[in-house]
Amino acid sequence: MLLSRTSPRLAPKTLRRPRLDRWLRTHAGHAVRSLVAPAGAGKSTLLLQHLDEDDVRGAYLALPREAGTGELLRGVADALSLGKAPTTYLELLVALRQAATTPYVLAIDDADNAGTETAALLIRLVENLPAGVTLIFGSRAREPIAASRWMASGTGALCDARRMAFDYNEIAMLADTWGVAHTHADVARLLEESDGWAIVVSGAIRSAAEDQRSLRDAYERWRAAYGEIFLDFVTDDAERADDRDRALVRSMINGVSVTDGDALRRLEARGLFVVNDGVGVRPLRAIQQSRAVPTTTVETSIPMVVRLLGRFAVTVGGRNVEWVRRRDQQIVKYLLLRNGATAARDELTAVFWPNANRDLATQSLRTACSNIRKAIAGAVGYARVDRYFRAIDKNVVMDLSNVVTDVGLFTAHATAGDAAYTRGDRTEALAHYRAAEKAYAGRLLEEETPQPWFAAHHEALAQRMTTVLERLAEASYAEGDHRHAAEYAYRANLLLPRPARANEPPPA
Repeated sequence: MLLSRTSPRLAPKTLRRPRLDRWLRTHAGHAVRSLVAPAGAGKSTLLLQHLDEDDVRGAYLALPREAGTGELLRGVADALSLGKAPTTYLELLVALRQAATTPYVLAIDDADNAGTETAALLIRLVENLPAGVTLIFGSRAREPIAASRWMASGTGALCDARRMAFDYNEIAMLADTWGVAHTHADVARLLEESDGWAIVVSGAIRSAAEDQRSLRDAYERWRAAYGEIFLDFVTDDAERADDRDRALVRSMINGVSVTDGDALRRLEARGLFVVNDGVGVRPLRAIQQSRAVPTTTVETSIPMVVRLLGRFAVTVGGRNVEWVRRRDQQIVKYLLLRNGATAARDELTAVFWPNANRDLATQSLRTACSNIRKAIAGAVGYARVDRYFRAIDKNVVMDLSNVVTDVGLFTAHATAGDAAYTRGDRTEALAHYRAAEKAYAGRLLEEETPQPWFAAHHEALAQRMTTVLERLAEASYAEGDHRHAAEYAYRANLLLPRPARANEPPPA
C-alpha cells in the first residue's frame, strides 16, 4: 500500500510479473534491494506494482537528473506525507524513524540521477538505516548506489538486467492480455529479437494490438512505425553519459560493431544499452538495429513445447519427439514439474530406482539420459540438444529458456488472475482466467499411472483450475450469462474431490 498518491500512474494493461515480485519478497529482509538495468527495463513499473500491494507498506520517489540533497529530502517528505521536509541528514534519519510505526519500504527510483553529494548521502543512509525501514533502489547503473558493495557484504540483493528481462511466459501472457494472437515460434522470435527488453516487448505487442495483427513480425512492424521515437528515447537517455560513452552509444546506434571488451563492460556497469548474456557483454539487439537492417541473422531457438495437462506430448517446431522408453518420458516429466526444472542425479536414482544397487541405478540413469538425448536429437539434431536438455556434473536439467510447458503457462495466468482479482481489477483477472482455462487441457498426466512424485502437483493444479472456473462462473452470472455460468460451475464441481458416501468403499 503506497503511503502517498503522488506517484506516477501505470500504463494500461500493464503485466504483473509474479517472479520478480517473488524476488522482491524473498529478499525483503535485506536493508537494500537494487534493481539495476538500462532505461526501459521495467524497473519503475515493478516498483509501483510491488508497493501498491495491500500487504506492502511503502513510499515512492523518483530523482531528477543531477538531483541535489534538497531535492532528495523534499522527495522523501512528499513520499512519506511529512508535514515538513527535513533539511539535514540527521533530520532525515529522525523523520524515517518516526514514520516507522510499522515497517515500510522506501523506494528511490532513478537513484543513479543523484548528484555526487546526494549519492554519498544515499550510501550513508544504507549504512545507518533506522529499524523498520528498508530501501529499494531503481537504477540504470551499479556504481552510484554501490550495489556491488551491498551485495558482497550481504547487506543487499541485486536484480540485474538479465533477471529483469521478459521471459517466454511473460511475453505470451502480455500478448494474451492485449488480445494479440501468437504461436510458440512468434513468442520465441520476439524474445530473441528484443532480448526481453521491456520497452521493446511491450512496444511490439501494443503496436500489433493497435493494428489488429498477430505477433508474427510484430518487432519489424514496430521498428518501422515507432523506430524514430524509440531512437529519441535512447539518445536522450545517453545524454547523461560522458563524451566517451555517449560516442560509443552513437556508434552502436549506427550499427558499428563495438568489440572493445573493457568499453562494453563499462557501458554495462553504467546501464548504457548493453547486456551480459552469460557468454559476454554485447549491445542490445534493438540498439544496433535502430537505424539499419541487421547485417547478421539471429538464429532463433525454436521452443520445445511440452503438454503435461491431459495427454503427454512433446514437439519442437511441429515435429514430435519420439521416446524410446516410458521411463525416459517419466524423467522428463519429473524434471519439468521441479522448481527450476533441475534435479540431482542421486535424487533421480532414488525416485526411479529406489531398490536397485547404487551402481546399477547410476548406469540406468546414464542410459535414460542418453535415450532422452537421442529422442530430442531426432527432432532437432544432435548439435541443438543442449539447448533443451543437459546432464552435467551432478545435475540433470531441462532448459526452461527454450522449453515451454502448458503447466507453466496455466500457472502464470492463474497467478496473474488471482492477483488482479484480489486487487479488484475484474477485467484483467478475467482475461488471465480465460487464458488459464484455455491452457488447461485436462488433469496433470492423466494417462500416467498415479505416482507419488506428481500426486501433490496433480491435486494442486486441479484446485487452481477449480478456482479459475468458479470465478469465471461468478463473472458470467454477474453479466447475465447464465448458460456459461452453469457450465463453468458444473466443470468446477467435476474437479472437486468426491465426498465420501455412506457404506461406499474408498477408491482403490
